[in-house]
Amino acid sequence: MKLFFAVLPALAVWWSSVVALPAGDEHRVRAGDTVVYVGAVVEYESYHEETEEGKEGITQTNAMILAEYAALAKAQGADILVTPEYAIQSLFMDEDNIFPVTQYVPDPELHAVPCTLSEEGLNSQALRILSCAAQANEMYIVVDLGEASPCSPEAAADNPFANPLDTAYECPPDGRIYYNTQVVFDRNGTVIARYRKKNLYLEPFFKPGIESDQTALFETDFGVIFSLQICFDIAYMHPGLANVGERGVKDVAMSTAWIDILPFFLAPSVQNGWSRSLGINLLVAGHHLPERAKLGSGIYRGFSDLDHTYVFNPDSGNQLIVSEVETIAATDGVRKPRGLLKTETRPVLATHDATHTDKQPRRKHFLYYDDISSYTNTNLAPSKSGEPQTVDLCHNDEICCSLTYTSTSSLNYSLLAYSGPMLQGHDTYAMYIQVCAVVWCKTTDVTTCSHIDDGLPPHDTFWVNKIFGNFVAERVFPIALTRNLTLVDNSLYSATHDGNIFTFTMEQEIHNFMSGGLFARWYDRDPPSDDFFASVYEMITSLVIRLWNLFKSA
Repeated sequence: MKLFFAVLPALAVWWSSVVALPAGDEHRVRAGDTVVYVGAVVEYESYHEETEEGKEGITQTNAMILAEYAALAKAQGADILVTPEYAIQSLFMDEDNIFPVTQYVPDPELHAVPCTLSEEGLNSQALRILSCAAQANEMYIVVDLGEASPCSPEAAADNPFANPLDTAYECPPDGRIYYNTQVVFDRNGTVIARYRKKNLYLEPFFKPGIESDQTALFETDFGVIFSLQICFDIAYMHPGLANVGERGVKDVAMSTAWIDILPFFLAPSVQNGWSRSLGINLLVAGHHLPERAKLGSGIYRGFSDLDHTYVFNPDSGNQLIVSEVETIAATDGVRKPRGLLKTETRPVLATHDATHTDKQPRRKHFLYYDDISSYTNTNLAPSKSGEPQTVDLCHNDEICCSLTYTSTSSLNYSLLAYSGPMLQGHDTYAMYIQVCAVVWCKTTDVTTCSHIDDGLPPHDTFWVNKIFGNFVAERVFPIALTRNLTLVDNSLYSATHDGNIFTFTMEQEIHNFMSGGLFARWYDRDPPSDDFFASVYEMITSLVIRLWNLFKSA
């Protein structure tokens, strides 16, 4: 195994040198210019078995594999690679002792290059490997990892970086505070950004970051300023949305281990809607573990509203997506020569088709379902003549929705109107939302809406000609999804607003329609989350998982 670790970096550098092709000369980029860079994201299922190096071997193995993906991305001309949440330490941590799978991370102000570290030190080798990968491939790498931040002098003695002691929280007995952290390396392997996840999702072993949103920003040499965000952050104001709104950021790099929840919290639907609503480019690297509802990665181009490129397939395994991204330079920069950029392929899509006959069984894509029983709803009757019909619906005197639709389908569809809290994380987090949307339902009972567990109904079409509502929420996102869990093409619908009246319009009927309309977040109305119940739930879940693993190994 040690030989494996020693040889892989050299192989990665060799591969990059073999397949990279020379390109045109570099040229200057001026602030305000339209600029095109090459983005890459990797969907990745992390390695989680201990090696002869112990638990530290898990982090080193994952870092080595991601270094190989960096070389492959560079061979296609990538300027930046984004990797998933929990890609280094894996999702199968021993919550009673997470230190062996965490990393020491330097303060970006130190301008440290972890590639120069000795190979002997613990809790820094994954960082060193990825720093060397960024340096060898001359590209930016965004990685998510578990960070160990010393808060006692004894713990700090093992830290190879001269960080000041962490005083953000009361110091635990082992002398370290743990964070879910994104780290950015520049083309020289220097740590230029360190963002600690603010909005944790049932992660009691980590503390939320308390630093300013500016710690999530980093500047590239090609003139683009990115904001970072991790998974559940996308549902809140900070840091990504605030950096977009207050600082004019147009490109966001997101690491995630998303949990798919229907009808409105499916990974590609949330990510594409966020990108389109804000008019920004979103580079998303997702953790691949469909059995735990974790799936989906992509490059969403809301800034130019070009086609999205994404993967959402339980059987895809590890996938690298490399594609050009158009944006506006925020600062002066230099466009580097590129290698070969392969022709962009269409996304590898989810296929929940009951007619599948392949001998190899598919991996189970587990899905959660939100409780929408309290939503105001009305069933949408078909029209034999195929003429458009109009329906109005209100909820709690806070929102009213008006829908014009065309349907001759015999299947069940409902108009939903809602303004109130939506509970997530087994009722741990309450987020205030507003909804005006149409959803396919198995029956006329609203609790069956979007449920595809028992297979899909016959093919049909449905047309949301127009739906609009009087939203009060700060941010409204368009959604459009098919029952195969694929995105409706961006070119087939639009979202506009006039004051607080937001309108969603479709250009044509949609085959196998699942949901379409407007989903809004009212951040100022969010009640506080209960961290105590989050901790209790996570402890119970961890105990069950450990008992199950012991049972399997017995």
